[in-house]
Amino acid sequence: MDTLATWRKTAIGWLSRREHSRAELKQKLLQKGASGAEAETVLDWCQQQGYQNEQRFLEMLLRSRCRQGYGYQYILQEARQHQITAAELSALAEQLEIDWWALAEAAYQKKFADKAIADYQDKMKRMAYLQRRGFSSEQIRAVLGNNS
Repeated sequence: MDTLATWRKTAIGWLSRREHSRAELKQKLLQKGASGAEAETVLDWCQQQGYQNEQRFLEMLLRSRCRQGYGYQYILQEARQHQITAAELSALAEQLEIDWWALAEAAYQKKFADKAIADYQDKMKRMAYLQRRGFSSEQIRAVLGNNS
């Protein structure tokens, strides 16, 4: 069995478990010992066969992180690690009609429920939590304004 066939089999194995970005697959192949040219050839083949698709990966990432209660900035940071641009992410988020304001409210409610804000330090803690989750300052102010 030639090495290219081995690398294809390895890549398909990874893709059968979950979606991967092209950049992530390339990194894994290189770590396993594939040369740069071999990795590119295998990645091109995977895309041609429909095994790997950047749009499908991005959709999986976006839906998954939204379900987990993360905001746009957090997801954008993760997408950039997979060499996906802000424009691609924004376009898909718009297409899927994601309501970031409702997500921020849901993340807040899940973490803090109906507990009233005790003091300034508690308010800062809640703001920092939402900020770490990737929500904008406008979204955070709106959520805290609704729950004061």
